[in-house]
Amino acid sequence: MADLDSTLFWLRLLQLLLAIPLLALVGQGLVWVLARAVGQPPAQNIFYRLLQTVASPVVRVCRRITPKFVADAHVAYVALSLLTVAYVSTMFAIADACHRYGLPIAQCLQR
Repeated sequence: MADLDSTLFWLRLLQLLLAIPLLALVGQGLVWVLARAVGQPPAQNIFYRLLQTVASPVVRVCRRITPKFVADAHVAYVALSLLTVAYVSTMFAIADACHRYGLPIAQCLQR
């Protein structure tokens, strides 16, 4: 069972590291919508800029791996998509690790 504990630790750590920029991008989108609704440019909103700073490393990596014909305005959507796929894949990896040890997922996650 020690192997399961270490596997779950690393998978949960990966899931946390994926969740931070993922939620920052979602929050950035929500702040953008709200700022535009009240007539404020999003670039002047301090919370928007804070979330943009948190998500910027992932967006920069996505800019480097996407082809040049992808507009810079759409790179955040690429980052959001890749983070979502990676987060869901990590969830399935956690479920698979629990299943390999014959434990129900709910009981396994309480460890």
